[in-house]
Amino acid sequence: MEQDKQGKNGFFTLFKNKVFYKQLAYAVFAMLLCFFLWLKYIDFYTLHDEYIVLPDFYGVHINDLDSVCQELDLRYVIIDSVFNKKVEKGTILEQDPIVGTKVKENRRVYFTINALQNKIVTFPYITDLSLRQAVRKLENLGLVVGNLEYKPDLARNVVLSQKVNGIKIKAGQELFVGTAVDLVIGSGLSDKTTTIPNLMGLTMQKAQTEIKVASLNLGAVIFNEGISDSSAAMVYRQNPKVNEKRKVKLGTSIDIYLQ
Repeated sequence: MEQDKQGKNGFFTLFKNKVFYKQLAYAVFAMLLCFFLWLKYIDFYTLHDEYIVLPDFYGVHINDLDSVCQELDLRYVIIDSVFNKKVEKGTILEQDPIVGTKVKENRRVYFTINALQNKIVTFPYITDLSLRQAVRKLENLGLVVGNLEYKPDLARNVVLSQKVNGIKIKAGQELFVGTAVDLVIGSGLSDKTTTIPNLMGLTMQKAQTEIKVASLNLGAVIFNEGISDSSAAMVYRQNPKVNEKRKVKLGTSIDIYLQ
């Protein structure tokens, strides 16, 4: 019993000892300091709260990418190239991550550029195909259907021949993507007419396809002022107007107005 009393007295004496509290305070302080320093190290190592807001790289030339990305502490990878004749060759078309994304320094940004050289395709055999089939086939290859020239022939609305800049071409010849190909179409043995397609609300590309499929030609293309992206503009007016009762001759030109 005497030993138990001495043990209890020693235990309570320890808590009354000021040295003990000082050492405990030092230990807690040291632990908190180590924890604080560890957090700071993590922040420094991971660049916590330090971001780069990605700018819009659209239109930047590939020759300028090195200097632009070095200035922003970024890396880049060219993952694809496509051909767009409306945009300068070698310029950025798409980026991933998108504009405005917050990223860490040294992050990789992936780009799709406009091809430095025009893509070449082999002209397909389209003679004796219907106009609709020929238009789809040429557009799938990236070629543009130019003017339609109608010629009296037993085969109505069928491709008789094709030209580029007034010169006849044959299947197997190589053409640049985006080349305009004029088609000579059989009109039958009589003066045939067709209805006017409704182009309202279509983009220029879709409107052009509908015009060609209807055996007509694209006339004037007029854009409203202030349009920044012509590919997204929609037709709001056409001439001649849509009229189910009115017929026009094959090859008639249709003017479109876009906004």
